[in-house]
Amino acid sequence: MFFRYNLFGIIWLVIIILLGLTPGKSMPLTNLWEILSFDKAAHFAVFAIFSFLLIVGFSKQYTYLFYRYHAVKLAVLISFGVGLFIEISQAFIPGRGLEIWDMLANSLGAFAGMGVFYLIYKI
Repeated sequence: MFFRYNLFGIIWLVIIILLGLTPGKSMPLTNLWEILSFDKAAHFAVFAIFSFLLIVGFSKQYTYLFYRYHAVKLAVLISFGVGLFIEISQAFIPGRGLEIWDMLANSLGAFAGMGVFYLIYKI
């Protein structure tokens, strides 16, 4: 049951890891006015979707009651942790780099996924 309800979250995690840890060309430095670029919006959206999928999967499964009862906290914490792991790991990948603004976009996206869950399922 756990795997069945969390399949989409697991698939999304694999996609995030594959895209986040592949070597790429170095991005040019951005100035303050370009912080809200497409890159940051993509980070925000990817982690909002991830957090939302985890919350839905955790709250629908009945195998592990701890995950069910703490679905929102665990999903946001896992999303935040994955985002942090990806960004720190990118510092060691050729052509990639650690970006604080990407970490912030990942974290805000994790909280946005929680907000979307509450809008859809609780209201």
